[in-house]
Amino acid sequence: MGPTMRFGYDGDGGLGDRLLAAVLRGEKTATSSLAVEYRSGEPLPRVGERRTLVDGSGRVQGIVETTAVRVVALDAVGDEIARDEGEGFADAASWRAAHVAFWSAAADLIRADAGDRGWVLRPDEPVVVEWFRLLS
Repeated sequence: MGPTMRFGYDGDGGLGDRLLAAVLRGEKTATSSLAVEYRSGEPLPRVGERRTLVDGSGRVQGIVETTAVRVVALDAVGDEIARDEGEGFADAASWRAAHVAFWSAAADLIRADAGDRGWVLRPDEPVVVEWFRLLS
């Protein structure tokens, strides 16, 4: 199948599949993750890279192509990113509040994946923002 893109995490209450549905409706054209999550060895997304979209059950739902990638400090995320994430955020402040809550709830998973038991979310935490387009 090659590289895949999956939203959320096991036990996220269906969040991942709701985000996937927003991609399929054309509302979500960007996604964000913490740079620390790439310490496990997964490469950063690259422009032109194509990945298979899979749902929480591993079923194929489409193909996306990465169109841009930027690393931005958490406290510098702007309204453009909040809008492009397609989750209905009014502005960057509401995006930030939701993402801080999400990443804080997943902190133990992030620490384990990164191999950094002392990691804590900081205001200037590097965030990897990936823009993509749905191909099929």
